[in-house]
Amino acid sequence: MSRVMRRVFALIVLFVIVLTLRSVEPLPIPGAAVALTLGILLLSAYIGGQVAKLVGLSRVTGYIAIGLVLGPSGLEFLTDGEVLSLQPFSSVAIALIAITAGGELSLERLRGAGRYLVSITLIQSAAVLVLVFGTVLALSGLLPFTAGRELPVVLTVAMVFASVAIASSPSVAIAVITDTESAGPVSTSILGVTVLKDVLVIILFAGALTVAYAVLEPGQAGQSSIAITLAREIGGSIVVGALFGAAIGGYLRWVNQHLVLFTIALAWILVEVAASLHLELLLMALTAGFTLEALNPKQGDAFVTALESASLPLYALFFSLAGAAVHLSELAAVWQWAIVLVLVRAAGLWIGTVVGARVGGAPPAVGRHAWPAFISQAGVALGMATLVAREFPTWGADLQGFFVGLVAIHELIGPIAAKWTLDRAGETGKAPARTGVSSMGH
Repeated sequence: MSRVMRRVFALIVLFVIVLTLRSVEPLPIPGAAVALTLGILLLSAYIGGQVAKLVGLSRVTGYIAIGLVLGPSGLEFLTDGEVLSLQPFSSVAIALIAITAGGELSLERLRGAGRYLVSITLIQSAAVLVLVFGTVLALSGLLPFTAGRELPVVLTVAMVFASVAIASSPSVAIAVITDTESAGPVSTSILGVTVLKDVLVIILFAGALTVAYAVLEPGQAGQSSIAITLAREIGGSIVVGALFGAAIGGYLRWVNQHLVLFTIALAWILVEVAASLHLELLLMALTAGFTLEALNPKQGDAFVTALESASLPLYALFFSLAGAAVHLSELAAVWQWAIVLVLVRAAGLWIGTVVGARVGGAPPAVGRHAWPAFISQAGVALGMATLVAREFPTWGADLQGFFVGLVAIHELIGPIAAKWTLDRAGETGKAPARTGVSSMGH
């Protein structure tokens, strides 16, 4: 507690300095305010994470809460522009989280689990798709993105909306599992299903957009271009990610020095390559981690350890920025219907997990406990909603605004639900101790 109090004192000093600098024009030191703002966000997130852990929550919950308090919906210490300017750090954090997730999905851990992971993924996705589609259709006269529209448009919009609703957040899953040092069949199922859904939802979304073009823009020559582009991005991301994984294996075999610096530099490179080639960063990094673990299991384990050690500040920054990006004003306008769809989606997750676990022969704990950990949504869902808004501006902007509110709810309750799931399953603190580098939790 004394360490936390010292950091609180340092945080107060930084606040005073930044507020003083912001009152001075021009600033005496170029970039000083940005650097100090970043320092305040990191230190605040760290303290928030420590407090969350003291009360039995995941650190991730504390990070998000701090971002919400400091962001535009809270004290307005962080503006939308400042949140946007720090997004490159978030991209690096996503790369680190995804490589870690891929490394954790080792062939050894997946051996024997493949059948029920696929079963849960497919049945859960189908359950969410059907229930959300039916709910949007039933409420079409009340929802802002379907009210007053003709039946073909309503059917199409409901299909697109339901396909986006399938997505869960691999970044939250791996962060909470790592933070709580969890291991066991439920942890493996959460991670494996979340990753598989991340690939499946992109495919389903591409199909939904193709149908939407065929129905709503029948005369447009490029109606299949979105599906082709997304297919190229999926294939390209897997291929480039596999090449990166093999390259990492070569570095570990022949150099194997300065792993922490190497991992951070690697993450920046992945971000730049994904942006330059228009690839899916999350899928590319997941493939890199999985390929490394498959080719070099021992070295891959050491590399994941180094990642966990290096990524704590970026985890804190990533999730605090995610919290800062939540706009409660947008949620306030649609909260009643957003809660209805949150509950419907949760019902689909529960039904799909229970039935999928039973059909696939999963350990009983998976069917009983795993489903709340799939609640979280974040970047993938928002990215798809943004694409819809750009391609179909007449109704896509309303759908995007609604989904921002929906994701805000999922983002706030998701880490809490994931931690609760792992606690109920008895898997927290069960991860085997790694050697060489301390993990994220220390």
